[in-house]
Amino acid sequence: MPQFQSLQRLLAFYTLTLLAMLSLYYFIMFHEMKNDSKQHSVEIFHTLQYQISELGNPINPAVKKIVEKPFLAGISYQLIFMMPSGQTYIYNHTEADERAFNGIMFPSIETSLLSNRNTHSTYTLSNDKLVGTIELKSGHKFYTMLRHKPLDINWVSYRYWLPLMTAIMFFTLALLYTLKRRANWEQLLLYTDNLSSHATEAYTPPPFVSKKSTAEFLHLGHALSRIHYQLHNNHRHITTLKHRLERLVDHAPLPMLMIMRQGQISFFNQRFEQVFSTAFQNDSSYHDSNYQLTDFVFAEDESTQLLLQHLVNLRVMRTLTVYGLANKKAYQLHVTPWFGEHGQVHGFTVLLNSINDLVSQNTQLQQQNIAIQRQLDEFNALKSTMGHDLRLPLEAMIDTLEPIDTSVLTVKENQIVNTLIETSHSMLIMLNEMLDIGEIEVRKTRLSIETVDIYKTGQQVSHLVTKDARQHGLELLYFFAPDCPRLIDTDHRRLQIILRNLLDNAIRYTSSGYVVLTIEAINAEQLSAENTILVNASVSGATNELMADNSNKKANQAHDWVRFSIQDNGIGLETTQRDKLHTYFKEMAQLENTQADQSSYSQKASQIHSQITQADVGLTTAYSFAKLLGGFIELHSTPDVGSTFDLYLPCQNPNYQPIYHLNQQLTRLHLIAIINQPLTAEHLKRLCDHLSITLTIFTSTDSVTLQHLSDELMQNQQTLAPILLLDYDYYESITLALSNQSEIKDGKSTDANMVEKQIKEEYLQDKVLSNIDRQYALDHLLANASLPKILLSMKSERSIAAMLLDKCDGFLTKPLDANLLLSELLRLTLPTRQTLIPEAEVKHNDSDIATANSMAHETETISPLILVVEDSPTNQKIACKLLAKLGYRSMVAEDGQQALDVLQANRQEIDLILMDCRMPVMDGLQATQFIRAQGDDIPIVALTANNTEEDRSACLEVGMDEFLAKPINKDKLQEVLASFIKT
Repeated sequence: MPQFQSLQRLLAFYTLTLLAMLSLYYFIMFHEMKNDSKQHSVEIFHTLQYQISELGNPINPAVKKIVEKPFLAGISYQLIFMMPSGQTYIYNHTEADERAFNGIMFPSIETSLLSNRNTHSTYTLSNDKLVGTIELKSGHKFYTMLRHKPLDINWVSYRYWLPLMTAIMFFTLALLYTLKRRANWEQLLLYTDNLSSHATEAYTPPPFVSKKSTAEFLHLGHALSRIHYQLHNNHRHITTLKHRLERLVDHAPLPMLMIMRQGQISFFNQRFEQVFSTAFQNDSSYHDSNYQLTDFVFAEDESTQLLLQHLVNLRVMRTLTVYGLANKKAYQLHVTPWFGEHGQVHGFTVLLNSINDLVSQNTQLQQQNIAIQRQLDEFNALKSTMGHDLRLPLEAMIDTLEPIDTSVLTVKENQIVNTLIETSHSMLIMLNEMLDIGEIEVRKTRLSIETVDIYKTGQQVSHLVTKDARQHGLELLYFFAPDCPRLIDTDHRRLQIILRNLLDNAIRYTSSGYVVLTIEAINAEQLSAENTILVNASVSGATNELMADNSNKKANQAHDWVRFSIQDNGIGLETTQRDKLHTYFKEMAQLENTQADQSSYSQKASQIHSQITQADVGLTTAYSFAKLLGGFIELHSTPDVGSTFDLYLPCQNPNYQPIYHLNQQLTRLHLIAIINQPLTAEHLKRLCDHLSITLTIFTSTDSVTLQHLSDELMQNQQTLAPILLLDYDYYESITLALSNQSEIKDGKSTDANMVEKQIKEEYLQDKVLSNIDRQYALDHLLANASLPKILLSMKSERSIAAMLLDKCDGFLTKPLDANLLLSELLRLTLPTRQTLIPEAEVKHNDSDIATANSMAHETETISPLILVVEDSPTNQKIACKLLAKLGYRSMVAEDGQQALDVLQANRQEIDLILMDCRMPVMDGLQATQFIRAQGDDIPIVALTANNTEEDRSACLEVGMDEFLAKPINKDKLQEVLASFIKT
C-alpha cells in the first residue's frame, strides 16, 4: 500500500544488506582459495629448484627421476631441460580434466629471486599459471610452466551452505517484524483518520490494545491526542483574535491594505473602499483579481513610482508621498514588509494618511521661497555688478591720484587733488560698508607685505576656478616646481586677485582643451631680451620701496624672480588686441618711471586706460596689481593656438621649504602613466626626476607598448613595485573614437568617386583597427589584478562609470595634488614593496636593515593610519575613499574578531578605529569591550545606521569615544578625526 512505502524501503534495504554481505563472504572465500592455489605453485617451483640444485651436473635420467617425484603430482606442468651443448629435453604432464600444452615456450622473465651460490632462478605469476627459469652455474637451464591447481569446491561442506541459510533466516525474521509493524501503523492511521477538528473538548485516549502494540505506538497515539486537543484550543483562540482584528481594521479611520509579495492586493479595509471608490468595490471575486497598488495611487518622481511598481525589492519600512489617481489628493504612504521565519519577504502592509492640506501649504511656501530667492539673486547680481563696475574705477582713480607729486602743483591744484583723493576714499569706504565686502587695498602705501605660502595660494586659486573649468569642459592643471621657494614676501590678497583674473580670462576664452598654472623660480638672465624695459621699469620704479630692505639678502639668493605662468590653448588674441595690450603695459611702465612732468600723469594715464576695452579690464587690473607688487606681466599669444600670461614677482626673502618630501621608499616604485596631455606628462616627469621615482609614460597604448611594458615589469618585478596612473581623458578618447568610427562605418557613403571612397574606407578601417588595438591594451592593463591602478580625472568621482571605478584602486581629481598622489602611491604599493626585501639581506645585515626599516617607517607614515571595521564591501570602499581624500591611510577588517587580529599585528601604526556596531562573528560593541579590557585607549569612533540616543548610549557605555551616523558626512568625519588625531 502507498502509505507503507517506508516499511517497504526498510525491508528492501535490509534485503540488499544481507545480499551484499553474502556476496562479500563468497568473494573473499574464493579469493583466498585462488591465492592458496598460486602459493602452492610457488612452493612446487621452489622445491623443483632445490631438487635441481642438488644434482650439481644434471643429466637426463636424474632430471627424469625428479619430475616423477610426488611433489609434482596433481598439477599440469611443462619442463624444458637445456644442456650447455644445446641438447634439449622436454617433460610434459597434463591432468585429465585440463587441456594439453600447445607447443614449447621459452619464457623471458625479468624478476629475480634469492638464489644460492650454484643456481639463479626467476619466475612470474599470472591468474592461471607460473612461468619460471632456473639456471645453474654449470650452464644447464630449466624452463618450467606450472598450471595452478584448479579450485576444488565441495558444496556439501558447511562453509558453503551455512552463510546462505543464515541470511535466509534473518530475512524471514525481518519480514515477520515488518508485517507486525505494518499492523501497528494501520491501527494508528485508523485512529488518526477518526480525529476531527470538531470533536469534543474532552481528552480521548487512543483505543489501542496494549498487549498487541509496542510502547512507541502507544506514546505516539497519546501525543496525537494531546496535539489534537491543543490545536482545537488554538483554533478557537485564533478565530477570536481574527474577529477582533477584523473589527479593528475595518473600522480604522485610515485606509489600510495588505499586498502580496508579487504586488497583488490581498486585503483592504472599509476606509480604503470609501476613499478609493472604484469598480472593484462590488466585485465578489476581488481576492482572485490582479489589482496592484499603482491602480489607485501614483508618485510624481520616477524613482518612487518605480518602487511602487516593484515592491518586491523593498526590505525596510519606507514612507512615500503619493497621489490618488481618482481624487488627485496627496497621501503619505507607509509601507512595511513582513518576513517569514527564514527571512524572505512574504508581503507588505500599507497605511495611507492624507496630507493634501500640508502639501498645498508647502507648495505655497515653495513658491514664496522661489520669489524671495529670485529677489536675492537679483540683489546679488546687482551687488556683483556694483562691486565690479564701481570698485575698479575707484581703485584706478586712487592709483592714479596718489603717485602725483603735489610739490610741483599750485595751491588750487593741490586742493583739487586732495579733494579728489578724500572723496574717492570716502566713496570706497561707503561702497565697502554697503556691500559688506571689507576694505579693498589698492595703493602701495596700503600693501600688506607678509610671508606668503605661494604653493598653497596656487592650490587655493586653482580650487576656486575648478568648478568653472568643469562647466566649460576644460582640463585644469597645476604644477609647482620642486626647486621653487615656497615662501616669499608679497601681498597675499593682491596675488590671489591677479591669479584669479588671469585664470578666469583663460577659462573664458578657451572652449575646449586645458588651462595650466605653473609656478617656478628663474634667474634674471633667463628673462627674454624683450622684457628688459619692463624689468628695469618694475625694479627701478614701483619695487624700489619693497626691495630696499632686502637688497643685501637678494645678492646671495639662487633665484631672482618667481614666475606664475597661466597657459591655455584657447582662441588666443588677435594681433591688434595683443599689440594694444603690449602697448598698454609698456606705456604704463614708462609713464610711471618718468620723473618729469608729473602734473600730466593723471591725464595721460586716463588716456592710456581709455584705449582698453571692457573685456580687458581684468587683465589691466592684474597688471596694475603686479606693478604694485614689484613685478610685471608678460604676454605670448597666437590666434587659434592659445595664450600664455607670465606673472613675474621678485623673489624676496625666499624660504625653500620642501614641498615634495624625499622618501627612500619612492625609489622602489615604478610609476606607469598613461597620459595624452604633454604638459601633464612633462610636469609629472620633473616631479619623478626630483624624487628619483622610476617613471614610464605612454601617450598611447597598443600591443607593442603592452609587450614592452610586460617585459619591463618582468625584469623589475623583484626590485620595483609597479603602479598605474591612468588619465580618464585618454580612456574617454578611445571610447568616443570607437563609438564615432562605428557610426561612420555603419553609415552609407554617397561619394561619386569610387577610388576616393575606397581610400576613405581603407583609412577608416586602419583607424578602427588601431583604436581597437589601443582599447585591447588598455583593457588588459585594467584587468591585471596584481597592478594597483589610480584613475586621474577632471570630473568628479560620481560622474565616472561605476564599472571603471571598480577596476581602479584609487581616484584623484584635477588639478592634481602632487602630495596626495605620493601618498596614494605609497599606500597602494605597500603590500608589494614589503615583498621586495630579500630574506638573505635581512639575515646577513640585521643592523643596517633595522635602521633602514626604521627610516622607512618614519617616512612611510606620511599620514595617520585608520582601521575601518566594516562588513559591507560597499561601505568599506566609501570609507576608504573618504579617508584618502582627507589625507589619511586606511586598512580594512570585515568583523570584530578580524579587527582584533589586525590591531594586535599593527598596533604601533594604527591611530584610530572606525567601528561598525553590527557585524557577524563579533559585533563592534563586543570588540570595543575586548579592546578596553586589555587597557588599550586607542580612539574608537562608532559607525551605525541607527542614529538614536539608545545606540549612542550603548556605544559610549562600552568605551567608544565618538558616534557617527551612516551615510558618513565628509565634513563631520574630518572634524572627528582632527579632534582625536594630532598631526
